Amino acid sequence: MVTMIRGVATILLAVELGAGFGTAAATVVSTTDQSMVVDLHVEIETSADSVVAHFSIPGEETFVIPLLPRDGATYGVTTELKLADYQVVFEAVGPEGAVSSAVRLSEMGVDTSFGEQPTATIDTGDERSPETRRWLWLGVALGAGSLSVLAFWVLGGREDPDGDHVPDHTSPRAPGSDA
Repeated sequence: MVTMIRGVATILLAVELGAGFGTAAATVVSTTDQSMVVDLHVEIETSADSVVAHFSIPGEETFVIPLLPRDGATYGVTTELKLADYQVVFEAVGPEGAVSSAVRLSEMGVDTSFGEQPTATIDTGDERSPETRRWLWLGVALGAGSLSVLAFWVLGGREDPDGDHVPDHTSPRAPGSDA
């Protein structure tokens, strides 16, 4: 069902390019906060050894992505792009080379409203109330205090507080005592 809806939307939103090219369309496969995965395809009406797409946005360098042959005279690629409404120019490379007119991703069917979405808040993952955090810190402090008391007792409490001295079995014995 989803594939059928995508197919109908692609046909309805395809744009005619002219100059040796048929229709071109683009659909967004997935998005993240900073990028989108776009499926882009174009029909060619001339022979070509290969087809490439030139992507550009104002203020940045243009980059080129090769398209792969798909059904018959259709070339396409699925690629990850920065969230932007790129201007795309298709070029058929070969004996009858051709260059299409420039078209934006939004004209080919990509919803570019991602720039108008409200800014997201940063989730630190700490959903504890201030009172809960105070109790946690109190628990940490009590644990640290208990460990220090234990360490003092083990390391510092070696003398017998009653004054009873327990004989040390490692001391030398008096001569002639067998016990």
